[in-house]
Amino acid sequence: MTPDEFLELCYHVDAGVATVALDRPERRNAWSATMAVEYRWALHHAHVDPAVRVVVLTGAGGNFCVGAHTEHLEGIDAAGGSYQRERAALPPYPEGTPADFRHNHCYPLTIGTPVIAAIEGACAGAGFVLATYADIRWVATDARIAPAFARLGLPAEYGMAWVLARQVGVANALELVSSPDVFDGTTAAQLGWAQHTTEPGGVLEGALGQARRLARHASPLSLATMKRAVLVDAAGGLGDAYEKSVDDMNAALRHEDFGRGIAAQRAGELPDFLTP
Repeated sequence: MTPDEFLELCYHVDAGVATVALDRPERRNAWSATMAVEYRWALHHAHVDPAVRVVVLTGAGGNFCVGAHTEHLEGIDAAGGSYQRERAALPPYPEGTPADFRHNHCYPLTIGTPVIAAIEGACAGAGFVLATYADIRWVATDARIAPAFARLGLPAEYGMAWVLARQVGVANALELVSSPDVFDGTTAAQLGWAQHTTEPGGVLEGALGQARRLARHASPLSLATMKRAVLVDAAGGLGDAYEKSVDDMNAALRHEDFGRGIAAQRAGELPDFLTP
């Protein structure tokens, strides 16, 4: 599937940044099976396209994602908990993806490209899961963050307990997943879930600013290896992680990015990894 075939996502690349926008504003970007498939393909294209260094994920129309549409949830309840899985062709996982990471919602963790979520308005249920699987979160101070698991009688689904405990610590993870309340962006940052907050209306530009800076001044090799080290290697033992980091260092010393970085440091400048 190519980006020009997307029905519920917009995909645009500029200056090394792929902006992926959930595009169902009339339904506040309610999560759907179509959207899930297209998001996987969007991340795949960002991962394999050398022109893309960073992904920014956002929602059209002033909301990030309100989660699964209420009618869909009501249908599952009426069917006694059963639901139909979407069958569609999906992109492959990147080479070397561990078996534990070969799950649909884990796909953002498997690609070497950083994913930055820009969150304003509503971010609830499946939208909360989507944003949590991003690498970095920018949140408007008046955003409405609602994990919604407990008040819907659901567990911390799709690996949320594991991911959140590693991101924000055990106590804050329990605060996030167990509360029936809605958090604003400021509280989400205090709990460690959001790394950056902005005043209303400034979240997308803030996220794009960070993305453009990473795309131009951070080595794509460094970004990819460090993301793997933090998310995959750190899930194992220290010994294996240490050995992999040494292998990464030795490979990096022979890569052209290292030479660019050294030359820029000698000139007292930031390196430019976007210019050929």
